[in-house]
Amino acid sequence: MKVGILQEGEVMQGVSYAQRYQEMIAEVALADKLGFSTWGTSEQHFSPPRFTVSAPEVLYAAISQHTKRIKLRVMCSVLLKWNHPILVAERLATLDIVSNGRAEIGTARSNNLTTLEAFGVKPGETAEQWTDSMQVLAKIFASDRLEHDGPVWKIPERTIVPSFDKATHPPVSVAASSIKTHTSAGESQIGVMCFENYFGFNYLQECIDAYHRAYSAGTHQMPRPNDYMGLYVATSFCAPTREEAARVARDVALGYFQFILDLYVPLSKKGSYEYLEQIQLLEANAGNLDFLMTETPSVLIGSPADFIERLRKLEAMGVDEVLLRIDGVPHEEIMKSIRLIGTEVIPVVDRDYQVAAE
Repeated sequence: MKVGILQEGEVMQGVSYAQRYQEMIAEVALADKLGFSTWGTSEQHFSPPRFTVSAPEVLYAAISQHTKRIKLRVMCSVLLKWNHPILVAERLATLDIVSNGRAEIGTARSNNLTTLEAFGVKPGETAEQWTDSMQVLAKIFASDRLEHDGPVWKIPERTIVPSFDKATHPPVSVAASSIKTHTSAGESQIGVMCFENYFGFNYLQECIDAYHRAYSAGTHQMPRPNDYMGLYVATSFCAPTREEAARVARDVALGYFQFILDLYVPLSKKGSYEYLEQIQLLEANAGNLDFLMTETPSVLIGSPADFIERLRKLEAMGVDEVLLRIDGVPHEEIMKSIRLIGTEVIPVVDRDYQVAAE
C-alpha cells in the first residue's frame, strides 16, 4: 500500500497565500524524506480559503527542486477549453524533465459551476471537451508529430516540444466518483483516483470492482496502460492518540463534509438523484465526526495504529494507494502528522519502503 498526499493550499485565518505556499513546499520536502509515494494538488479557481492553488504547474516546478523521490502528480488537470491539451502536455513534459522523470497526470471534468461560468464553458459541453482532449493527449504521448481533427480541437500538423517516449510517458489517471466513471476508466485502461463522496465502504467496493471488471475487457487509450486504483481521503490527520487527532482535525473534517453536502443535497431534494438514499444518510449525520471516522473511507483521522488498520482494510479491498488530504490545520500540526505517518505507518504498510529509503 502506497501513501501519498493531496493538498489544496487551504489557508487559515491570519495566514497569507505566500506563507501557505512556502509551508506546503516544506511539508512536501519532509514527506519526500519519509517515503511518501506521491504529492499533488488540484487546480481550483475562485474558491478560497479551502482551495487556493490556481496555477499548480508553477508550484509543482518549485517543489520538484526541493524533493528527490516523491512522484509529482497533477491532481487534476481539467481538460476543458481553458486548458488546451497541447499546453497541458507541454507543461507536463517540462515538469517531467525538471523533476528527473517524476511527473504524473490525473485528469478531470469540472463540476464547479462557478468555474465553468467564469471560463465560458457550459456544463453540457464538458464531456465532449474532456473526451476530445484525452484523444489529443494520447496522440502527443505516442508521437512528437501531432495532427487532430476532432469535434472540439482542430489542430494542423505540428511538432510538440518537449516530447515524450511512448513507452515511458507519465502515467495517466482520472478522478472518479461514480460507478459509471470507474467503468469508463477501466474500459480505457487508465488509472483511477476514487473519491467515494462519503458513501461508505460498500460503495467504494462497488467502484473498485466495476473498474477492474472493465479494465480486464478494455482497450488502452494511452500508449502506456495503467491499472492504478487510488483513493482520495478528503480529510486525514494522524496524532499519537485518536482523541488528539479528532480534536485537531474536527473543524476541517466537518467543514469539508459540509462542503460536499452543499453540493449534493440540493440534487437529492429533486427526487431523481441517483444516490438519494446515501445523501439522506449523510445529511442525517451532518456534524457527526464519529460517523465520518468509522463509516466512510473519505475520512482517516486517528493514531498510527488506526491508520495501519484502515490501510490494510483498503488494500484488501483492492486500493493501491491512498491520497491523504492533510490540510486545513496549522503548519506545525501538518508537519507532526506527516512525520508520524512517515515513521510509524509507512514502514509497516509499504512493502517497498526499505528500497525507497535507501
